[in-house]
Amino acid sequence: MAFNSMKLRVFAIAALSWLTAVSPALAQQWPDKPIRLIVPAPPGGISDAAARLLAEQLRASLGQPVVVDNKPGGSAVIAERALMSAPADGYTLMVGPSSVLTDIPLTVKTPYDPLKTFTYVAEITSMFHVLVANANFPPNNVKELLDYTKSHPRSVSIANSSVGNRSDLLGEMLRAKSGNDILVVPYKGSAPALVDLMGNQVQLTFDVVSNVAPLVKSGKLKALAIASSTRSQYLPKVPGFGELGLPDFVLPHASVGVFMLSSTPKPLADRIQSEMAKVVHAPKFREALAAQGFDLPQDASMDQLRQILAATMANNRAIIKKLQLEISPD
Repeated sequence: MAFNSMKLRVFAIAALSWLTAVSPALAQQWPDKPIRLIVPAPPGGISDAAARLLAEQLRASLGQPVVVDNKPGGSAVIAERALMSAPADGYTLMVGPSSVLTDIPLTVKTPYDPLKTFTYVAEITSMFHVLVANANFPPNNVKELLDYTKSHPRSVSIANSSVGNRSDLLGEMLRAKSGNDILVVPYKGSAPALVDLMGNQVQLTFDVVSNVAPLVKSGKLKALAIASSTRSQYLPKVPGFGELGLPDFVLPHASVGVFMLSSTPKPLADRIQSEMAKVVHAPKFREALAAQGFDLPQDASMDQLRQILAATMANNRAIIKKLQLEISPD
């Protein structure tokens, strides 16, 4: 038994030495084949659009094909499992909302710890959520909405684009604010939720500004308030919840960014982070973001992003405890 234990220790030391030696070489070679970007949402939403912008710029920057692979559903669990099943070699990454690590794990039970399993490499775009309504919905502001729900109990529905994400959390907060008179309807992504919102199958949803600003400007939807203390440059006439005396609806910073497996060797992880930073900071990429109505990302290192995620999760945990939201199965 002692001999076998000694052999195992020798093998572990040898394997660690090999990884230490080979990791810098892997980092230097990366990428020498196509890269896959998994998106935990269907085509048409902000994560998909951001991933396709990033893929286009990475192709030009790295000289390798970059494929976007949409895997919606399961509150990002389907996409996360696809990433977990791939080697930690930098050729399979995920592009999705930061809520995958800060919001969803608080309400969706998974057999793994997302914060330990995945690392947030870089932000692509900041995200600000706005409460929008069907164009023919009678209320035109939040006060009128709350009054309307009291006089029409359980006749108003709000679409939730994914269980546990920022849209879900804000929707549950609004439901509680209405005295539970609003019904929450789950969807597998933003795009189908917006289709039903315009068709009046549901009357409300929280979605990111870039997704809905064109629909608001064209009159297909109307915006009631932004989950921020300030207004958006893309919807300057729409007040923030902070302006309306509802600071609880001003949630911490959210974003769409790039995730990799935390088991990725550090030299390779640093290389990936460096290449992502080059693309995200390039003027051409930022012009493309602005052209699609996306807010610019924060300039933050991986360590700073970890700190931001931890603070956001602590804030959201307190909200979820206050709302007494139940844990859903994966």
